[in-house]
Amino acid sequence: MARPAGLILDYGNVLTHPQDETWMDGAAARLGAGTPAFRSAYWRHRHDYDTGLPVGDYWRRVLADSRSSGAGSVSDGDLAWVIEQDLASWAVYHPEVWTLTAEFRRAGGRTAFLSNSGPEMMARVRADHPLEARFDAVVISCEVGLSKPDPRIFALCLARLGLPADQALFVDDRADNIAGAARVGLRTLHFEGAGAVDRLWALLR
Repeated sequence: MARPAGLILDYGNVLTHPQDETWMDGAAARLGAGTPAFRSAYWRHRHDYDTGLPVGDYWRRVLADSRSSGAGSVSDGDLAWVIEQDLASWAVYHPEVWTLTAEFRRAGGRTAFLSNSGPEMMARVRADHPLEARFDAVVISCEVGLSKPDPRIFALCLARLGLPADQALFVDDRADNIAGAARVGLRTLHFEGAGAVDRLWALLR
């Protein structure tokens, strides 16, 4: 297969190392929540956060669903603490993937950053990696009101990238997002396992 003209990368678990979810155990204990219920609520409300729910409202939903009815209110300090713990869990960058992306772009390829994420996380990422300077297109769910695997977000990304679907490779760690991208005609790589970076390198050469 010919080398793709474009590379579209997910953020979490692709441009970062896989999220270490063990922080949730300590968070649940500190906040008086049941650990399984905390983890479940974290993911159940995540789509709403990624598409624009304010961070404070997101965490209030998570805690309302995972704490007993008599647990009392959560302090501002605890709320700030859990927000920071969450952000840190998504900010362990994967330097090799950032380097690979930069090399692909220097060689004439077009690159896009396509993430389901909230504004707090993206503010941190932009402080560390100026996204608009590193990618030809930047599409973030909370900024456009759409999220993967909605076909409209892939169409928007391709329009900003200036490429047809069959000329771009989409890389993501989630099977549902990969399936959604394939349905709109994108080439795909399910980024998982120890050999994921090597498989990506091979597709770009």
